Amino acid sequence: MRKITIAALAVVLTLALSQTVGAITFMGNGSGSLMTSPATYSGTFISGLTGTWSFTINDSMWPAAGDTTARFNHIWNTYFAGNYDNTVGAEGWWGFFDGNTTPSAPQLVFTTTAPTGWVGTMKADMAITILIRDWYADGILDQAEKHRRNHQLSATFSVNPTLGTGDYYNMCGNGSLSAGNFNFKNPPTLDSLTPNGQVTMYNCPSPVESQTWGAIKALYR
Repeated sequence: MRKITIAALAVVLTLALSQTVGAITFMGNGSGSLMTSPATYSGTFISGLTGTWSFTINDSMWPAAGDTTARFNHIWNTYFAGNYDNTVGAEGWWGFFDGNTTPSAPQLVFTTTAPTGWVGTMKADMAITILIRDWYADGILDQAEKHRRNHQLSATFSVNPTLGTGDYYNMCGNGSLSAGNFNFKNPPTLDSLTPNGQVTMYNCPSPVESQTWGAIKALYR
């Protein structure tokens, strides 16, 4: 009977460590710009969570924000110009911002409060993709396409369990978000963004140390 009890307890503990704790859907509203330094977007949640959100792209290798022409040209030439998609009906430029194309992965931060059930700070590494549509299909970025046409921003992210606080402490997770209203704006005007997405949080797996059956029995003597 003792062997059965111990075996059942081991199974229960294993399931508890691997079970999904929660899938969270969210929508936010905020603003920011790649033309500012730091290159940050931030705002508040309007559904799913209560609190604030932000994401920041490492711009340490970019021209200073004060030289807007040099800064935009660097961003465009480095991340977009060489990634033109000439598919008929889907013409546009793709920009990729991640730990491979930037000095470090963009950082996502949620700071949430009651009554949504998740209280604390979540931090995650991001991979961001921005699609700038070429509405005139001519391979030339004009001012309307740059400043006044809504473009698509999407991202995937992986939660860093060592940086979480409160309910996010020692929690793993992954998720995605998107916003269909990205634009480059002329400073000091900021770009408005309404990201929505989901994140699934779960208990981080604990390292398992191999033990003989005799060693396990000895724990319960």
